[in-house]
Amino acid sequence: MYSTGLAVKQIADDRHIRHPLWFVLAMVLETEESPPGDPWETLPIEILIKVLRDHGLPVSTLVECRLVSKNWMGIVDGPDLRNKIWNKTVIVYDASTDGTAYFCCSDQWITRHITFASNLLVAADGGLLCFNKNLSTEFVLYNPVPDKFLTLNVPHAIPTVIDGMMKYMVVGLVVDPYTKHFWLLLGGILLLDERRSLIYDSETDTWSWVTHPFPPFNYRMEYNWRSVKGVECDGFLHWLVWDPRYLIKALLMFDLEEEKWYVLLEKVEMDKPRSLQMAAYEGHVCLLAMDWLPADGEFDYRSYRGAFLRNPVVRAMDRALIGRTRDLWVGGEGRPFHLYTAGGSDAFFVFDEEYDDLEVAKYWAQFDVMFFLPDPPFREDHEFRFWRILPPESHDPWCAIIPTPGVNAELEWVTQPQEELLEDSWGEDSPEAQAGGEEVQEGPGNEEAVALPGETWQL
Repeated sequence: MYSTGLAVKQIADDRHIRHPLWFVLAMVLETEESPPGDPWETLPIEILIKVLRDHGLPVSTLVECRLVSKNWMGIVDGPDLRNKIWNKTVIVYDASTDGTAYFCCSDQWITRHITFASNLLVAADGGLLCFNKNLSTEFVLYNPVPDKFLTLNVPHAIPTVIDGMMKYMVVGLVVDPYTKHFWLLLGGILLLDERRSLIYDSETDTWSWVTHPFPPFNYRMEYNWRSVKGVECDGFLHWLVWDPRYLIKALLMFDLEEEKWYVLLEKVEMDKPRSLQMAAYEGHVCLLAMDWLPADGEFDYRSYRGAFLRNPVVRAMDRALIGRTRDLWVGGEGRPFHLYTAGGSDAFFVFDEEYDDLEVAKYWAQFDVMFFLPDPPFREDHEFRFWRILPPESHDPWCAIIPTPGVNAELEWVTQPQEELLEDSWGEDSPEAQAGGEEVQEGPGNEEAVALPGETWQL
């Protein structure tokens, strides 16, 4: 009988694989026996799956393993390993200009080609991404783990759709983590004389009007508004909304259970559209003030203290975490960044100031470490597109998600015709490599709140 351990050694030698786990595997399997023949094909499948899936092999090693044989390729590309790679908080970049999306957890960028037409990332939750195009009635839900998408179309019979076009103010997505059912909310849809809201329920596969009226913003904000992606927390969807020409911001909220809208308004002293960021972090909606000057020496003290804190689930972002980003740079100087989270304790920081190189860093809560991700493979495209062609606030291509392999099987999800691509990997300095591949579960405001006519704040 042929020794399985010897087969593993032979494969490692032939393929120049030097990862220590291979030699440990060979020693463990010395007592195992397999039928005579090609050792690459006769290794027991259950052993291959366990080794490739459970030992945190680097991406570079997995790529080599994929070339060993058809059996090995099937395992590397199969759901067991795929779900293992995707089980951690990742950052997402939507390169809509060339129809690709990029995903990274710590030591690799995964590239996915987007084959559907609606390719602007407008919402994310529960491992799903929602894509749309300006004025389009088509919304595409995409799960990058199985690489499946679902196309939803607002029925043209709905009076808000004119010549196949529709204009709304905000979009929000909420996914049930257990059933995989989801709700897609379109808020502030423009009708002839009012704004209303539509909600799609995947369990019933139906669109319906929200009875409660959309908050009547000041008429000046009706046509000049800007907003960030919605954040789900404690049964509410939250958006930051502002007008770039008038000195006012709004925290817009939607109660998912009661299907009611609430809003807090805030006066500001000057127009700074990007001076406030919002993120779902450790069970709260966290706000981070960005209007600071390096000369002030107050990089760590950008705590928001405005009227939006009247909402009990809203709090200022963790000052200690923000301060730790200085350790990434020589000299410890603070640099502006965009913050992206997915509700847990992990956080991503995108440093993309004009004329500076694009850098992405991650705070990995399990290891209490802050580190740079590999160089984004789309760096040049991102910098050229967003700093030299389009204004920065026109579309935010970034978000963070906690991937999930499941989708609602009752709906017609379509698998994209492609294979995932694994990009640059870290070396031995990666926390994932150092930890042996362990799994991870995942400016000051002095403004006065302004109540909208007929609306009161409540929870």
